[in-house]
Amino acid sequence: MVLLRHTAAGRDFDEETRERIFREHLAHTLSLVMGGDQVAAGPVDDSPAEDEDICGVGFYQKESLDAVRQLMEQDPGVQQGLYCFDVMTWRTAPGTVTPPSAAWVRG
Repeated sequence: MVLLRHTAAGRDFDEETRERIFREHLAHTLSLVMGGDQVAAGPVDDSPAEDEDICGVGFYQKESLDAVRQLMEQDPGVQQGLYCFDVMTWRTAPGTVTPPSAAWVRG
């Protein structure tokens, strides 16, 4: 599981830059879901007040936390400094989370 966070430095970006980076991040995220690397992802509202507030959650089905970290380090939002992330193990009963179909992801 990944908690995606806004960085403190990202507050200095102008609105146009934040929007461009978000769109690049979204395209990257959808490609991970469609490719089967990411099971689900989405934004989070009402994060506790922190310097680096939580803005999204992602669920991955990979062989290790390092494999997930490598995917996250390729995220354009992370590379450009708008986002940072926390990676952790989340356990749930088999079959309780079903990835979306590719048709749903494409809209």
